[in-house]
Amino acid sequence: MKSFECNKGTNYNSMHKIIHNMYSEQSVTLRAIFASVISAGLILGFSNAFQFPSNTYAQSAPLRVALLTDALFSDGGWGATAYNASQTLKEKYGLELTTVENVAIPDIEPTLRDFADQGNDLIIAHGFEWGDPALRVSADYPDTKFVVFTGLTNSSNVASVFPMQQEGSYVLGALAAMMSKTGTIGFVGGQAYPNIINIFEGYKQGARSINPDIKVIGQYIDTFTDPARGKEAGVSLINNGADFLIHVADLSGQGVIQAAREKGIYAFGVVADQHNLAPNTVLTSFVLDMEKAFDGAIKMVQNGNFSGQLYKPGLESAKGASGDGIVFIAPFYNLDSKVPTDVKQKLNQIVQDIISGKIVVPERTEASS
Repeated sequence: MKSFECNKGTNYNSMHKIIHNMYSEQSVTLRAIFASVISAGLILGFSNAFQFPSNTYAQSAPLRVALLTDALFSDGGWGATAYNASQTLKEKYGLELTTVENVAIPDIEPTLRDFADQGNDLIIAHGFEWGDPALRVSADYPDTKFVVFTGLTNSSNVASVFPMQQEGSYVLGALAAMMSKTGTIGFVGGQAYPNIINIFEGYKQGARSINPDIKVIGQYIDTFTDPARGKEAGVSLINNGADFLIHVADLSGQGVIQAAREKGIYAFGVVADQHNLAPNTVLTSFVLDMEKAFDGAIKMVQNGNFSGQLYKPGLESAKGASGDGIVFIAPFYNLDSKVPTDVKQKLNQIVQDIISGKIVVPERTEASS
């Protein structure tokens, strides 16, 4: 597995420059209104159990929480959504919160060790590549709880959340296949990590459920922080016939969306509702309800019933909906009229079939053809 580019991170000795409790608030709005996601009433539900233990005890002292990530809080997606969720929960629970962005991959383990040594009650390690380092560090800090978001590791004091993002991307793949005029759709990934592969595999499955002969092409660009590289990849895919693009590339993904905008095709947002990046280009997004996931982790620590499990939450009907899902689909907004009524109806049926279990979107962490 490849690592991120070294220039993505910062030297650990200078990392404290980016530790902050205040950061410019970005409006990465995770809309709760989904009854009108699509005027035909596309409604998502729950497909995989994800239930943090319920409240039993309230901790009196402020909880000390650290959110650590190699991403940027300004990326308009993965990092920004986590940061915004943490700020909301800081206010809700009166947390003593520290947030750190842009951690270099070689610095992940010493960063985790540093914040555990500082006495944090909960460390949210935000990114797949934090899983193994969290396991190693946690063994030396049994009283510190760790949650790895999009991780696949767990122990007595390490829990991981690996959302069933392939359910959201399946819906987007089906939508792309129903609206594609060229019979070719594309994707751009920052790295070929298992969680990212899983998203693209869901996208392929959804598209091929509509058109078995559809061509799905893609590129991994080995960076999450270079919009120019993202744009270059997007243009290449468009030049090879793709008329829909999806990305999982954080800041680089903004370049993918720019390519789609300039070439006059539609793109999909991922992780955050990315409509505002290009209102006439981003048809919809699948969104991760990180606030709900982080909230559950905080409650476990507060209540003294932390459970070091691997959680795999799926679709929810809207941001913050009751139940165990944390993946939802954003509205079409001003592009609603561009989606034919029969497409909305078909899409609604697909979603209902996922909810009922009639359609099962398998997790795939290795790429298929």
